Amino acid sequence: MDANELLNRYAAGERDFRLANLRGIVLSPIDLYRSSDAPTLILANLNEHQHRPYLIGANLSGADLTKAHLSRANLSKANLSGANLTGANLMAASLSGANLTGANLTGANLAGAHLNWANLTGAILSKANLIGADMSAANLSKAVLSDANVSKAYLIKANLNGANLQGANLSLASLKEADLTEAQLTGAELSNANLVGANLTRANLNKANLLKANLRRTNLTQAYLNGACLSESDLSEACLDRANLCKADLSKTYLRNITLNGCHLSGINFSGADLSGVDLSRKLLTGINMAEALLNEANFRGAYLMEANLSGVNLSKANLSLAYLIEANLSNSCLHEIDLSQANLSKANLRKADLTGANLRGAIMTEADLRGANLSGAILPNGTIYQR
Repeated sequence: MDANELLNRYAAGERDFRLANLRGIVLSPIDLYRSSDAPTLILANLNEHQHRPYLIGANLSGADLTKAHLSRANLSKANLSGANLTGANLMAASLSGANLTGANLTGANLAGAHLNWANLTGAILSKANLIGADMSAANLSKAVLSDANVSKAYLIKANLNGANLQGANLSLASLKEADLTEAQLTGAELSNANLVGANLTRANLNKANLLKANLRRTNLTQAYLNGACLSESDLSEACLDRANLCKADLSKTYLRNITLNGCHLSGINFSGADLSGVDLSRKLLTGINMAEALLNEANFRGAYLMEANLSGVNLSKANLSLAYLIEANLSNSCLHEIDLSQANLSKANLRKADLTGANLRGAIMTEADLRGANLSGAILPNGTIYQR
């Protein structure tokens, strides 16, 4: 079937084109598609309605549209379930509310396409070009988008539950309030992405790049973030309960009012991060890097901070009572009015630390290095107040 026959039959009221052989068909306007090897099925009089062919609500289920040229075509509410659209050109096409369940869109060009409210359940979009596409409120559950380019796309409130996005480029994409439960995002590029309020419960983000991403109020419960880059991202009010953050980079991140209950934090880089008021009581933080972080009013009561790097941090008014700080580096830190009562500071480095008004009552200070430290008004381990 050629383009003229297809559109003429559609104009006559026919809507059922299931299993049709439309391989390589060209419905794109001539001024948008010019090629020396173009198929002979090109439509010559496609100039009405802004050069957009209309196949609204057509049944193209199971049709073969391999390498079809459908840029700017209006396929809103069309049934393309199980259709083969491998390598098809759907740039700027309208597929709003279309049924693409199980469709094969491998390598398809969907840049700038409208897919809002479309059903793409189980669709294959590997290596597809979805730059700037609008997939808001679309159903992409269990869809395969591995190595797809989804940069600058709109996926607001989209359903990506169980979707495969391994190696996908989602930089600058808007995923606000999207459902990414159990999504596979290993090695995905999410730099500068907007994930405000998104649900990433049990999502796999191992080695993903979330540099400068907006993750405010994001649910990352039981998410896998091993080796992920979250540097300079905004995680305020996010839930990271029972998440695995081993060896993740959270340097210079904004982490106020986050929850980290049962979270794996070994080997994390928190250098320069804003963790003001965070609750890390009784957490295992051995060897953690928090150099130059903002930790004022944070709760580290009973935390294990052996060999932790806390140099240059702001821990003013923080609670580190009963904390284990054996061989920890607290040099050049601001420890104004900090509570270190009964803490273990054996062999800790407190050189040039500002301990003004600190509470060290009952603290273990064996071989601690206090050279150049300011202890003005501090309560010493024996209960006396330090006076110069």
